[in-house]
Amino acid sequence: MTYTKSRHIAPQLVKAYWHPLCLKSQVADDKDFVRFNVLDFEVVVFNDAGNLIAFDNRCPHRGTRFFTEDSGRQRILCPYHGWNYSAGQLRIPDAKSFVGCDIGKANLNFFKLAFCGDLVFFGIEPRATLIDQLGKDIYALIEQTTTHLQRAVDFNRYAFESDWPISLENALEPYHIPLVHRDTLATLKLGKGENVFFGENSIWYSPVENEKVARRLESLSKFFVPHEAFSGYMSIFLYPFSMLSSTYGYSWSMQNFFPSTHADRTWFTSQLYPLSAASDRYQEIVSTFMASTAQNNRAVFDEDHSICKRIPGDTWSWDAPRFHSSLEAKLLHFRASCAEWAQQAGAITTSDEDPV
Repeated sequence: MTYTKSRHIAPQLVKAYWHPLCLKSQVADDKDFVRFNVLDFEVVVFNDAGNLIAFDNRCPHRGTRFFTEDSGRQRILCPYHGWNYSAGQLRIPDAKSFVGCDIGKANLNFFKLAFCGDLVFFGIEPRATLIDQLGKDIYALIEQTTTHLQRAVDFNRYAFESDWPISLENALEPYHIPLVHRDTLATLKLGKGENVFFGENSIWYSPVENEKVARRLESLSKFFVPHEAFSGYMSIFLYPFSMLSSTYGYSWSMQNFFPSTHADRTWFTSQLYPLSAASDRYQEIVSTFMASTAQNNRAVFDEDHSICKRIPGDTWSWDAPRFHSSLEAKLLHFRASCAEWAQQAGAITTSDEDPV
């Protein structure tokens, strides 16, 4: 198997951090669920009679997956032997037949949940509180922003055919935009902008320098509820795997680049959350704009995927690239954070050879 340095740190990063998954509105009703791939397991966020829970998508009996859809509304019911969970209790058909084992200890494999505004995060053994991980500034920004967002109007899931840091770093730098996204994102003519760093997290603020597009975007503000937003393109990186991006705050796109157990695969999801319409009479206009935004976003992610799958996993390192543009500042910051984790994991050696 091709050696990739990312494999040394991915399990620790998954385990030690809070990771955003969805909005509360996506699981607002009883039996609502959303499912995500992470490493070699699946996380389900589920509404259990008004109580949100997160768990591994496997029946504790023989490992059958409860859910196969991306999202929906249905019971936690194993289709193999009928084990089911509701109202905080696991129910086992003919439980008395389980002799010679402590069947009373059987339960779902739960994960931790935390919330920032309406954004739902899951964790396994997070090393910090959510507010400490995000920092007060980003925490306050997410808390304020998500309050007025509606449930996702687009849920896009597929496996990027590239290693997770390669997929993620592509989203961190705008240097590739003019060539890779010539007819999509590049039409905004994003300016160099400004990077602001908050611990391991960061935000890129970029003006829209296509004046015709900027005027059109500014004119849309009357159709949406009043909101504070950066007048341009804004991209928030939540270390280690997630991005939140928006143009003029009319919608927010969240992308997760979760690692898999394969060196050439990233579990990618993107979700588009629209800002609420200013009134019901504008809902059709907002819906049409969101449909166009979703279509454009999907095109951008397909373009990203096409270039990322050309990059071999063994080209990535937590060291800074030998040659790097000033437009790759967030990439350098990300690698420095990964290098610190590699140091803690004992993956950095004094030898030039890769550790065994």
